[in-house]
Amino acid sequence: MIEIIRRLIMGGITLGLIAGNSDSIIQFYDDTTAVARQVATAGDLRTISLMLDYEFMKRGRLPREERFGRWLAKNFKENELKAVMVDHWGNEMTYLLSRDGKTYTLQSPGPDGLMGTKDDMARTGP
Repeated sequence: MIEIIRRLIMGGITLGLIAGNSDSIIQFYDDTTAVARQVATAGDLRTISLMLDYEFMKRGRLPREERFGRWLAKNFKENELKAVMVDHWGNEMTYLLSRDGKTYTLQSPGPDGLMGTKDDMARTGP
């Protein structure tokens, strides 16, 4: 995926240089970066969601909201580049558990950083 994005960016830069249009290069880069952030955040939501679904199948319950951080630390390794529950725009994602404890919602506020707007990304399960 990263290789494809890199090639798209290089292709856009080359085309922009040929055409001599720096605005097109900048717009291409911005558009490609926006799509990459959206795809990467969707992948993170999916990965965490799959692990939550597995947890529910294996144990018959989901982690409580107050223990979710510990559950994440146990099941995922954070690195110096990005925390697990931070989306690719730098916003904190949220984990909400239903009252009965049998379903969850993972949410990213999306590029605008505000929950409850049309660019939010969410995953529910199991």
